[in-house]
Amino acid sequence: MLSRGEQMTTKKASLRTASIGRAVHDNSHLLTSKESLDLRPALEALLGETVSFLLAAGLSSSAVIAQLRTVAKRLESGLGATRPQLVKQLRDEREQLVEIAGVVHDWTRDAAFTDSCADPVEITNAQLRRLVGRRFQQRRIPDAVKWMKENRIVRKTRRNTYALATGRQMVYSSKHRHRIGVERAAVLVSQYLGVALRNAFAANPHIRDIDRDARVYFLPEKYVPLWREVVRERAQAFLESIDNWLEDHARHARAGNVREVALHCYSYTGESRPMRMRISPRPRRRQGSAASQAGVAAHS
Repeated sequence: MLSRGEQMTTKKASLRTASIGRAVHDNSHLLTSKESLDLRPALEALLGETVSFLLAAGLSSSAVIAQLRTVAKRLESGLGATRPQLVKQLRDEREQLVEIAGVVHDWTRDAAFTDSCADPVEITNAQLRRLVGRRFQQRRIPDAVKWMKENRIVRKTRRNTYALATGRQMVYSSKHRHRIGVERAAVLVSQYLGVALRNAFAANPHIRDIDRDARVYFLPEKYVPLWREVVRERAQAFLESIDNWLEDHARHARAGNVREVALHCYSYTGESRPMRMRISPRPRRRQGSAASQAGVAAHS
């Protein structure tokens, strides 16, 4: 239980980051002039990398320039950097994807939709609609079912039933993968920036959201395929356990406030480059539970 002072600190930190993904507020008064100057290189790099991402995602240079001018005009007019209705649309679409993932989750865990080996069974169209109806309002069921079929989350069998085509982890069809990936990034990156900013202002470590990474800079390239396989296997097991906990605790309270919570995992593999420095082999370490032994960097 947080003290009243800690609760106020949490509320203030949340207010400072309420702008992320919605309207932008000027928080420059929270920093000294020296702190503001110290942050400028990082913020300029962040803006530049964002522009590079937009170009790589498919926007033309002229479109990016026009968008930056539009943002500048909105800021000069005292408006937010983004249009609230656009952000709401992206968040609503993202919420639909999460709820559809929840439908897949139910299909793989509910005894009514699994066999004796706990594998998802084939179901009729009516059963699929009822399953989707657990997560969606009645008016939204047809669109959700249609989306699952178009994106090959389910496939129709010769017996005129439907089978889960992707397993518990949803894999989007190539037709929509690019658009969904970019829209997903728009939501998740803004959430991560909000977490980073809130953590930076929160003095109490117990009210910060987790922000961790494990990293090396000189992994031999021959190990990259193994690295991806290991991470995929361990992340899937870890995230499934977190997902089960979240699903078991969501929607049970009949009153009171609720929050969106999430744990997001991604791996990073840099570009290939020659080894330009000689590194002595590290001595073999003993197995231990200390995070420092695993080379884990903590930011929260």
